[in-house]
Amino acid sequence: MNRVSRLMPRRGLAVLPLAVALAGCQSLTWPMGGGDGTTPEMRAGTIGAVAATSDPQAGQPSAPVRLESASASAEPVSLETVMASYRSLLPLVEDPRKQVTIRHRLADLEFTRAERKMADTAQDELDDAIEAYQALLREYPDRAGNDQIYYQLSRAWELRGMTSQQLSALNTLVERYPDSSYWTEAQFRRADLLFINGRYDEAEQAFHQVAQTSQQQQTDPSFLVNAYYMRGWSQFKQGQYRLALTSYIEVLDRVLPEGQPVQDIDQRNKTLIEDLFRVFGLSLSYLEGAETLQALFRQTGSRPYEILIYDRYSSLLLEREQYSDAIDVYEAFIEDHPGSRWAPRYHMNIIATLELAGFERTLPERKAEFVANYGLYSSYWRNAEPDTLVYIREQLEQLLPELADRHYLLAGKAESETSARDNYYRAAEYYAEFAATFPSHPRTPERLFLLGETYLELEDWASAIEAFERVAYDFPYEGQPPARAAEAGYASVLAYREYARAWQAESASEQQSYEDMQQLNRLRFANAFPADSRAPDVFFMALQREFDQQNWEDSVAMSSRLAAWQPAPRKELITEALLLSGHSLFELERYAKAEQAYRDALVAMAETDERRDGVRENLAATVFRQAEQLAAAGNVDAAVSEYLRVGAAVPESALRANAEYDAASLLVTAARWDEAISVLTAFRAEFPDHELIDTVPPKLALAYRETGQWEQAGDELRRMVALASTPEEQRQNLQIAAELYDQAGNTGKAIDTWRQYANAYPEPADAYMEASNRLAELYQAEGDITRRDFWLRRQMAFVDDNPESSDDRMRWLAASASATLAREALERYDAISLTLPLNESMVAKTNALEEAVNAYQKTASYGLSAFSTEAGYQIAHIYGRLGADLMASERPPGLSELELAQYELLLEEQAYPFEDNAIDIHEQNIRRAREGIYDEWVQRSYEALKRLLPGRYNKQEITAGVVNELG
Repeated sequence: MNRVSRLMPRRGLAVLPLAVALAGCQSLTWPMGGGDGTTPEMRAGTIGAVAATSDPQAGQPSAPVRLESASASAEPVSLETVMASYRSLLPLVEDPRKQVTIRHRLADLEFTRAERKMADTAQDELDDAIEAYQALLREYPDRAGNDQIYYQLSRAWELRGMTSQQLSALNTLVERYPDSSYWTEAQFRRADLLFINGRYDEAEQAFHQVAQTSQQQQTDPSFLVNAYYMRGWSQFKQGQYRLALTSYIEVLDRVLPEGQPVQDIDQRNKTLIEDLFRVFGLSLSYLEGAETLQALFRQTGSRPYEILIYDRYSSLLLEREQYSDAIDVYEAFIEDHPGSRWAPRYHMNIIATLELAGFERTLPERKAEFVANYGLYSSYWRNAEPDTLVYIREQLEQLLPELADRHYLLAGKAESETSARDNYYRAAEYYAEFAATFPSHPRTPERLFLLGETYLELEDWASAIEAFERVAYDFPYEGQPPARAAEAGYASVLAYREYARAWQAESASEQQSYEDMQQLNRLRFANAFPADSRAPDVFFMALQREFDQQNWEDSVAMSSRLAAWQPAPRKELITEALLLSGHSLFELERYAKAEQAYRDALVAMAETDERRDGVRENLAATVFRQAEQLAAAGNVDAAVSEYLRVGAAVPESALRANAEYDAASLLVTAARWDEAISVLTAFRAEFPDHELIDTVPPKLALAYRETGQWEQAGDELRRMVALASTPEEQRQNLQIAAELYDQAGNTGKAIDTWRQYANAYPEPADAYMEASNRLAELYQAEGDITRRDFWLRRQMAFVDDNPESSDDRMRWLAASASATLAREALERYDAISLTLPLNESMVAKTNALEEAVNAYQKTASYGLSAFSTEAGYQIAHIYGRLGADLMASERPPGLSELELAQYELLLEEQAYPFEDNAIDIHEQNIRRAREGIYDEWVQRSYEALKRLLPGRYNKQEITAGVVNELG
């Protein structure tokens, strides 16, 4: 057994670092001189510092004997000189007590000299000192200071390596002098020798006594620390490992007080501590290891240095490749100290140990436990110190991506959907925690992107969108954003498209909210990555949505932006943008700009595009609407021009007909008849089947009438007859047409139209009567008396058949018709001359008379004075004419004068009644004057009576003279 000797003072030791090599033992060494030839400083209580006493048996030391020069600057006195002085002094001292003191002092000096000699030359010259001490003991066995001599003797025997003699001296000192100031040290050295000799149980007891005494007397703490330490070793050697651990705790409690880190301990104690940690580990190895360690501190209570023991012990186990035992140590510590700053470190030690041992199967679980126990969402994290958080972050920086990637791969290889989803969920948790733990980490965007992809697999669209959007927009990328950011932004757009399918079951307001968020997502991508080839398409989707929401202003602005996008998108997209711009401008009633947008779209659009016809139609609509705006503003010229421009811009447009029609209507409203006629006739020729074609005749009829084109107006009215929706409308249109033909002087069309009217519409009666009358007039003008008479009789018959419902005009027309027929009957009557044979011509004449009289009587029957007076006069005329004609008729030839006279007398007799009837009828006619009727025919009756009854009606009127002056 090798021992490392150290120089130690007897008193005032700070620590006794008794390092034991190999066997782990440790012993104390005696103090030696300085070795430089000078007298060492004597310690109080030793023979080298004898004090003057009155009673040497009392054991009180005397004052130290010193040889000093006369001056302060004298050279130091050598040890030999001092010894020589004491020897010279001894014979001169008579006091026995002083003699003993001097002898004791000389023995100490001799010991010091021999000690130095041994140190310098390794020569043993201790005999004189030993003999001197032994002599004193023999001569003064009961002397009180003998404990000092035994102390020195033990030192001398130690220097000679005579441990049995040393032990004997120490035993004597300990047994005989329990109150000696050397007792603690002597007992410690005695225990050390017992330990060296393998007498461990005795050594244990001795060290225990040292510890108790030191603790009770509060002596030098170095003895206490080393006593506990060596007691532990003694127990260890006896196999009492649990007791040894308790002793080690006593040591550590003193050399590592609470709050004092190991690095602040002096080097000697560091050696002790490290050795202590090693023997601590050895002791645990002989017990239940981690379980024992855990139980120890549960029993004693936690210690500041507890972690060091765990650490050294685990290191020892790792050195021995006892990996499972080392893991048990780490777990034991974590179990008892879950909130310790060392807990996460020990957890990582477990992981490192598993990797070192090749136990890879449980590694993922351990790593997951680390994240759960110490990660961002753990209770540990909230209470951890800053430096511990730094450490945890360092571990999480590696663990979180590793765990996330592992579960992602496992999900892809899973054989069941449930397993796949579980692994995807776990991967998502780790990706998300990495991003939350390291929001500014360079790899966080990458982790978030993988998080988004994981959520896609889980069809958790909202979470996927959030992850992708963070990658795309939440990081302060320097310069141009990386391609990964653009990919993430586009991935969020695609995820929203899938997400939209889940909105169908939501309320309308919820759907609107989701769509608004989706719209913001599209715009964010397009605005953030305008150079991305997909940005224009995404922006177009946003544009389409604004258009669908009827946000016309936004649609126009966005369309303009898309059309001017740089780098230029594909031509088809520009076309779509221009189309939506045109549609939006149209809705905003900015028709001129809409027209230009449609024109631009047509230029950009492929000739084979099936939508061209529709766009051209939209173009026509913009022109049409511009015309409507101008018309509403009262700008007729511009409005008409725009309406007609529809056909010029898009000849095939369905709106062209309406535009030209509206142009015509506007011209009609403005009374621009000639232009209206031109447009309307062109419209009818171009669009004969147009839905408004039936409204053209009224407009043209009006225009023709306003321009005096009566026949053309009549033609339009005739068209209107066929288009009329009611019989009454047909009747009116036919009547007006007939009137227009009349006005135009087209007799043929007038007769045809009036005849059609009269034959079709006996009602209303007054209109029928007028139509019949006009027909009679027209036939009269044409010389078609037969047809004229037909319509004259139709008038008379109608009144005759409907006397109660006939008004004055109708009766007048009937009377007029009757009068016309009567006049013709009169003409026929007048045309018949009485010729021979008279009886034959008389028959014809009387028949004609009867017909004419009847006709006039019919005329008079209508009760209209204008025609009644004519009828009265003409009937009287007829009768009177017959009498006159009889008298003027031819005489038969060959009559004698008498026969002639008789013949004339006979004629007179026959003519008289007719003449008499004529007078009566004339008188009846003139009586109408009394009723206030004095028309042409009454007057003519007067004239006739003057001729027929001159005596009565042809008297000269006597007129009284006018009195011009009054007398």
